[in-house]
Amino acid sequence: MTPAPVSSPDLPRRVGIVGSGLIGTSIGLALRRAGVEVLLRDTDPEQVKLAEALGAGSLWQGERVEHAVVAVPPHAVAAELRALQQAGITGSASDVASVKSRPIAEAVVAGCDLTSWCPAHPIAGRERGGAASAQADLFAERTWVLCPTAHTATAAVAATEALALACGALPVRTTPDRHDEAMAALSHLPQVVSSLLAAATPHLRPGELALAGQGFRDSTRLADSDPALWSSILEGNRGPVAAQARRVAAELAALADALDHASEASVGKVVTDLMDRGRAGRTLLPRKPGRAAARPWGWVGVVLDDRPGQLAALLTTMGDWRVNLEDIGPFEHSLQAPAGVIELAVAPDVAADLVDRLNAAGWCAYHRS
Repeated sequence: MTPAPVSSPDLPRRVGIVGSGLIGTSIGLALRRAGVEVLLRDTDPEQVKLAEALGAGSLWQGERVEHAVVAVPPHAVAAELRALQQAGITGSASDVASVKSRPIAEAVVAGCDLTSWCPAHPIAGRERGGAASAQADLFAERTWVLCPTAHTATAAVAATEALALACGALPVRTTPDRHDEAMAALSHLPQVVSSLLAAATPHLRPGELALAGQGFRDSTRLADSDPALWSSILEGNRGPVAAQARRVAAELAALADALDHASEASVGKVVTDLMDRGRAGRTLLPRKPGRAAARPWGWVGVVLDDRPGQLAALLTTMGDWRVNLEDIGPFEHSLQAPAGVIELAVAPDVAADLVDRLNAAGWCAYHRS
C-alpha cells in the first residue's frame, strides 16, 4: 500500500532525519511521497548519499526544520536530541528507538528539553539494515507507538502522530514502561531466541543443514539482524528482557527435566500443556497490526474446487443464510491440486451449525479445532 498524502495541518512541511539507515531512509521515502520536504544526515556520508539516490531526501546542512526524527540506536538518542536542541534548528522532535525508558532517563540527565520531544517507536523493520534495504511502504498499516512524557507538549505529539499517519502507519499511545515491557516479550526476546537457534547449527555434522525445513528458516530469520544495533537495544532494556529470558529459561528447563526423567504420560502432559498455551497465545494476536486483540471466532474450513465462481457462490450462500462473515484466512491451494481450502471466521456459536448446513448443501466443510 502506498501512503496517501496527509492533509493534516499538524504535518510538518520540512522534516530533518538524523540517521540514514533502514528506518530513517524508509521514513524519508514515505514522507517524500506525502509531499514533505526531507533533509538527511548521518555519521556515515555514504549512507546519506545512498538515501539521496533512492529519493529519500537531500543532505541536511543545518537548515531549520519544523520537526526532526532521531533515527539512531537507543544509546545515542539523548545525545542527538541534545545536539539538535542546542543548535536550535528544529521546532519539535521524535525518535524511533525500540527502547523508551532508558533514553528518556538519559535525556533528563543530558538536560534535554522534554517539552518539544515525543518519544516514539514505529513497529516495523527488516532483518537487513542500511539505506539499501529501505522501503517507502515499510510502515504501511503498521503500529507507530507514541510514548509522550508528562512534559511533552501537545504540538510535539500532534506532529509525531501526523508524521506516522503520513507514513501510512497506525498511531497508538502507551507509557514508556509499558512499551518496554511489551517489546521485551514481543520483539527483544524473539530476536535472542532466533539468534540462539541459529547459533546451534555449527554443532551439526557436515551435510545435516540440508535437513532444515521452513520452520527452522522462519524461526531463525531474525538472526541476520545487526549485532551492534541489538546490543544497544538489549542493553537499554535490561530489566524487562532479563525477566522474559528467565521465564522462558524456566519453561525450557522444566521441559528438559520432563524429557530426561518423567514417564511417557507425564511427558505427554507437559508437551500438551506447552502447546495448548502457545496456541492460546497465538489466538490473542490481532489479525492485522495495530488492531485490537483478535476475538475467539469459530473457524470454518471449506474445500473449494479450482474453477471460477466457487468463492463467490460460497459467500452468496452464507449471505442468503444471514451468516455474518468476520474474517477470511489465506486460501491454501497448490497449483497442481484440483481444489484448495479457505477458512472463514464466524461467531463461535454458529460455527458448528454452519458446517452442518454447508455439508448438507453439497460443500465439503469442517470446524477447525
